[in-house]
Amino acid sequence: MTSESAEVASPTMRVLRKQSQLKRTRRLASILLGTALVLLLVSAIYESVWPWLQWVRAFAEASAIGAIADWYAVVALFRRPLGLPIPHTAIIPENKNSIGESLGEFVAQYLITPENVVGKLERYDTASKLSAWFATPANASGVAASLTSFVPGLLRSPDDADIRRFFQSNVVPMLLELDVAKISSKMIGLLNDAGLHRALLNRALRVFDRWLEANEALIRRQFSEASKYTPALLDSYIVRKFLEGIRSLVHDVVTHPAHPLRSQFDEAIRTFVRDLDTPEYRDTGRAWMRELLQHAALDEDFRGLRDALANYVEADLAQPDSVLRQYSVALIIALAQGVLRDPIVLDRLNAAWLRFARTTTVQHRGQISTLIADVLKSWDANEVGRKIEFEIGADLQFIRINGALVGGIVGVVLHAGTLLLR
Repeated sequence: MTSESAEVASPTMRVLRKQSQLKRTRRLASILLGTALVLLLVSAIYESVWPWLQWVRAFAEASAIGAIADWYAVVALFRRPLGLPIPHTAIIPENKNSIGESLGEFVAQYLITPENVVGKLERYDTASKLSAWFATPANASGVAASLTSFVPGLLRSPDDADIRRFFQSNVVPMLLELDVAKISSKMIGLLNDAGLHRALLNRALRVFDRWLEANEALIRRQFSEASKYTPALLDSYIVRKFLEGIRSLVHDVVTHPAHPLRSQFDEAIRTFVRDLDTPEYRDTGRAWMRELLQHAALDEDFRGLRDALANYVEADLAQPDSVLRQYSVALIIALAQGVLRDPIVLDRLNAAWLRFARTTTVQHRGQISTLIADVLKSWDANEVGRKIEFEIGADLQFIRINGALVGGIVGVVLHAGTLLLR
């Protein structure tokens, strides 16, 4: 049997087992009641002939009374005994709403508490178990296959009429209302306050210096073509001196934190940040956003690039040795193994998971209480009784069985006591 078949068969077997158990215990309790009534009848008829039957009669009488009383008590929980409108019967169906509310409050107050949930989760090293699961090649392959299967659809989504209509109706108006200039001002201001603009300047100057060094011949050739009436040696000399001067200036700016050009750069950034808050730049930013959205929607080259990428990804994923899938699997396994090797990361992941569990429990346990109450309220009253009887009815039948046996024993004891008193 496959795992899926086992999952389907398991609930069915459970239902059949509970049904069989309920029928068996109910039949046994009814047989005991019937036996007690038969014994009572026989002993009452023949007691005058055989006086010792008084003991049987005492047992049978008390046993029958106990069995009938317990039968009434059990039946009264779920329905009206013999269909009679007796007060305080069919207790569960008649009070299902209040039972649902009380059960929901009990679960939320005593079971689904932050202490219980977090205490249970603390016993498991969730981060390690989850990372180990992702580090298993078979699991990583399944996850990678699921993730990569969405890539072609995502690439083609802008061409889907429904998605484009939704985007144009709901997303585009919100994007056009964005104050792009103000957002840019805030972001650049944060970079400026953190001093990251200086690091970016250094990186840009180094890249520029390497570009000048690598393209000196190209610059000399372009200069010579533009200056046709000067000797080649003079052109070479001018270009070399020009590049040496530019590269020397770049080196000075990079190596001297107090260089005047740095101060000018800082002031230019601050001025630009202030200018971004003006209405003129605000309108310019919105115009750029409008042009960007129109360009993305109508540009055929952009659309062709998306289609080409989507076709390539689909063709690659169709292969057994898909490169994209292999890289995805390798990335997932590498990340999972990296987490497993780092105790600090594991501890932080577990701590974050426990904080999330605690916060979620506090925020949503009231909804669990409401859900339980609403579900019970939505059920038919008789259906509630049948469901609960199905779950615990077999155990309740033992109340009838014990009532018959214990009642009979108590009857014999009481009969003996009355004889002693006489």
